[in-house]
Amino acid sequence: MDRLRMVHRDSLSCEPILRRMPNGELLILAQCGDVTEPAPGNRVYAFSSRDEGETWSEGRLVYPEDGQAVYLTEVTVLAGVVRVYLTTHNGYFLNWRGIVMKSGDSGYTWEIEGPAPCLPSFTFLRGQIRARNGELLMAYQHYPVTQAENDRLLAQGLRWKDADVGYVESGVLVSGDEGKTYERFPGVRLTFGGETGRGWIWSEPTLASLADGTVVMLLRENKSAHLWRAQSQDYGRTWTQPVMTDIPNPSNKPKLLELPGERIALIHTPNEQVGMAHRNPLSIWISDDGMKTWGVKHVVTDFPGSFCYADGFYEAGHLLFSIEYNRHDILFVDSTCG
Repeated sequence: MDRLRMVHRDSLSCEPILRRMPNGELLILAQCGDVTEPAPGNRVYAFSSRDEGETWSEGRLVYPEDGQAVYLTEVTVLAGVVRVYLTTHNGYFLNWRGIVMKSGDSGYTWEIEGPAPCLPSFTFLRGQIRARNGELLMAYQHYPVTQAENDRLLAQGLRWKDADVGYVESGVLVSGDEGKTYERFPGVRLTFGGETGRGWIWSEPTLASLADGTVVMLLRENKSAHLWRAQSQDYGRTWTQPVMTDIPNPSNKPKLLELPGERIALIHTPNEQVGMAHRNPLSIWISDDGMKTWGVKHVVTDFPGSFCYADGFYEAGHLLFSIEYNRHDILFVDSTCG
């Protein structure tokens, strides 16, 4: 059974992330504003629900207004503190800085904690999990753009996609002290040349920890029409080379979630036609054999349109997540398919 509710509609709504708050409420954070992304008018807002997603508050600005564009890619809740991992930039992913905002009151007020750990620029932090050894792992995607290259692009009136870089690095930040400090472990590189053409790859890694301790990373690769997979046997310190899976993907962010009984859920849009128009149907696949096969392939909805950037969590028999629809609507989904 699936329950879908509208949260917010805007000229642009991107990458909503749902988390359970310390006070029991649900909180969605999302980028809204302007008409595309990246763009100078992009901002990040928080939306709260006190009735399990039936109704939602108006959006509250998370980062103080200073004229910069703002984007988010991860939200964590540890020891009663909510942290949002933001990217601020000039509207075109230049002067790109990673900033951590924190809230001690379940997302109603925010303060700047400091720069993003380990990789303070040209990096998106994504999808924190707890490995079987108890450590926290946070995936990242990093672009090796130097300050000199950033300044050259600005001086010539160019944008991020004109940067002289040839790959995206996807790895993990590891914390053994509950998120107080992190250490960077580079993972895999997807190159921009060859079959992918000369264009940036948005790898958007997602992680899951298997029963035997193996950490699996699924990656978006722009033009292959499938997800790619790498894995680590040492809790994220080293990684295998990425290989293409048989999981269809139209170049859309996937999301892995761990379920009871050693099961793994994958929220995605399995479609072998690449492009925004083909991000459909919105589906939940579930594996009970370490992601070798997917015994459950549940379609949440195949209503026409584009479903993008699912993110959420599992709780008491429910998969709870948010997703954007047609780049304008933020939707809340409660599924008991698992």
